[in-house]
Amino acid sequence: INIIYKNKDILLDNSKISFSRIDKEKRINLPDKITPELAEEIGIHYGDGFLSAERYTYRLKGNAQDEIEYYQNYIQPLFKQLYNVDVNLKKFDSTFGFELYSQAICEFKIKTLGIKPGKKYDIEFPACLRVNNLKILTSFIRGLFDTDGNLSFKTTYGYEYYYPVISISLASKKVIFEVGEILKMLGFKPWVGFNEQYGRISLYGIGTFKRYKDLIGWNSTKNLSKITKWEEMYPRFVN
Repeated sequence: INIIYKNKDILLDNSKISFSRIDKEKRINLPDKITPELAEEIGIHYGDGFLSAERYTYRLKGNAQDEIEYYQNYIQPLFKQLYNVDVNLKKFDSTFGFELYSQAICEFKIKTLGIKPGKKYDIEFPACLRVNNLKILTSFIRGLFDTDGNLSFKTTYGYEYYYPVISISLASKKVIFEVGEILKMLGFKPWVGFNEQYGRISLYGIGTFKRYKDLIGWNSTKNLSKITKWEEMYPRFVN
């Protein structure tokens, strides 16, 4: 592991954030420093989230087929911990998640964290996370890959559901490039490629999978279920 970021400052300045009357009634709270939990929430935002500056709206929605438990058991408590907000989870057409209306939280994301609102094709890696802190960097990657990434086990060498592949595709090539660089800092050898529309990262092999599992890991129920199935099929690789 060789993190090249020099900055170790994790304090945040929320002095420019305004709280609406409803924010005050709900007792919305804002983090005053970057923590692994906040870094993971930022990664989740970059994966499944959408932020509107005009209406102070933040939407977070995942796949209604296989992400309901992840939202109920992990994301909902995470937002309560970070912002003291009770998000109202519900099913939409083909998605599951919530829409949150909060001036304070939206301004916090835009003004304090530096996250660009609107479509995410031009979004950049947040400068506040360029810190020499292993847990913060790995937490962001976990949140990002848990929401927008993919974990699969390919049939190869004559073995079914055998070869692990961890991958992610994003419209923002800037985020893909920097996440690829962070993975290299963490000792991985990612394949990073770009086309006209997307950037993509892929990590291949059992050794890489085990390193990712130990160093970064998953909180998504769908991914944890896949891992359990693989470990039951190939117990010799568990340790």
